[in-house]
Amino acid sequence: MTRSYDQSCPAARALDVVGGRWSLLIVRELLLGPRRYTDLVTGLPGIGPNVLAERLRALRKAGILSQVKLPPPASSAVYELTELGTAMRPVLDELTRWGMRLPTSPRPGDTFRLSWVLGCLRASFRPEEASGVRETYEFRVDGDTFHLRVDDGALDIQNGSATDPVCAITTDLGSFLAIGARLVDIEDAVARGLARLEGELPAAARVVAILGAHPEATGGRHGIVGAVGATFRPDHALGIRETYEFVVGDLVFHARVDDGTVEMDLGPAPDAVATIVTDLGTFLQLGAGSLPLEDALSAQVIEVSGDPEAGLRMADAFGVVRADRTAAAS
Repeated sequence: MTRSYDQSCPAARALDVVGGRWSLLIVRELLLGPRRYTDLVTGLPGIGPNVLAERLRALRKAGILSQVKLPPPASSAVYELTELGTAMRPVLDELTRWGMRLPTSPRPGDTFRLSWVLGCLRASFRPEEASGVRETYEFRVDGDTFHLRVDDGALDIQNGSATDPVCAITTDLGSFLAIGARLVDIEDAVARGLARLEGELPAAARVVAILGAHPEATGGRHGIVGAVGATFRPDHALGIRETYEFVVGDLVFHARVDDGTVEMDLGPAPDAVATIVTDLGTFLQLGAGSLPLEDALSAQVIEVSGDPEAGLRMADAFGVVRADRTAAAS
């Protein structure tokens, strides 16, 4: 049954069309390019097949999206936004900017997709930095590939490989967010082995300048702080109520864990039960799993102070090491 606000108001009429649960998130997914039905199911964890089918029918009827068949060899049926649907891009961008300012607190069962980060990239786009720039950049992050095309102050982000990128950057999620937050320079990231660059280094530096955000813009909820939050494993923190502090180079932030939930914020924590101190390169390698905690401790490139058992619980909750490992966090 279709519900309506029954108000002669443009905002109310818009909400009649896209105000239902999942509708805007379907638009979010399609802003990155055409999607098969199975792609939408993957990109919208938690949506039921009947609900997705109903929302797609309603959005097609409203002229927001259409269903087309790709030419051979794909020959797949996909959904794509119409001109009316694509016009919602600035609406989603502003909603994303607003959402980036809200406190973040991952909950048990929360999921994470790289495609959701791409909306943040579009929202942080600075057209003034892209004036006169006409280039395409490719990123490969933890097995997912997408590209960005900048055209004299305009930006388009699409899933998949680019046909003509001036550079391609391969990295993990933590390093990707840290580079974007300008917590590590792209040249330094390549030199440390945190990222691999194909193509022109000046072009890679340009795309960071065009899209790179600063942690203070969102209270530290994105960049490396957000990357740490994204690695949090709620099922490993059930029953735990502790605060952990991270000192990574000049950046200080903390995580307050409360029975399977976490709240990340900038600044020191007066009640931290364990503190990890290291440099950014070591920290990202720990998060990526390329550097075992035991090796970092023995090489003295990381210091864990406070309660040793709490230090192991912190490492387990954020995916650095399992709590049943016998590493001495001291």
